[in-house]
Amino acid sequence: IREIKDEEIRTFDRIYQGVDSGWYPDIYAFKRIYVDMARMRIYHIAEHCGNKMTNKETAQWIIDHNYNDFPIICDSAEPKSINDYRDMGLPAKKAIKGPGSVEYGMKFLAQFTHVIDPKRTPVTYKEFTEYEYEKDKDGNIISGYPDADNHTIDSTRYALEPLYNKRGTNA
Repeated sequence: IREIKDEEIRTFDRIYQGVDSGWYPDIYAFKRIYVDMARMRIYHIAEHCGNKMTNKETAQWIIDHNYNDFPIICDSAEPKSINDYRDMGLPAKKAIKGPGSVEYGMKFLAQFTHVIDPKRTPVTYKEFTEYEYEKDKDGNIISGYPDADNHTIDSTRYALEPLYNKRGTNA
């Protein structure tokens, strides 16, 4: 947990971006990330999160911040949203989901040190620091990953899918 300075971000040469679609009560979460594979670090450098935002509003925010420079891997459960983004000129692609994709993505993320700036990415900070396995009444960990309060985590998984999912292309 530390500040990520603008000068540092200017040196990041390969950016990954992801979107977890949401409306209400689940949030929409856009993430912009840099991965330093040599040092096994993920830098969470920008986010845009909220409820009840239209595709047009979120796409415009991405365009206004000049984040239309790298592909955006989007939640494939929302094909209309992906098409809306493409219609607005964004390089949106659908995430490849399937059996085991959550577990595989989570294991991939766990290999890295995550550099999180709470000012730049407050929702990411909250989700990544508070996310826990569910427990039964006796305090034993229940296998599997809870699907709650994990929208920036999901958008991070989607963004980094090209690094760990080599099965094909994101059409």
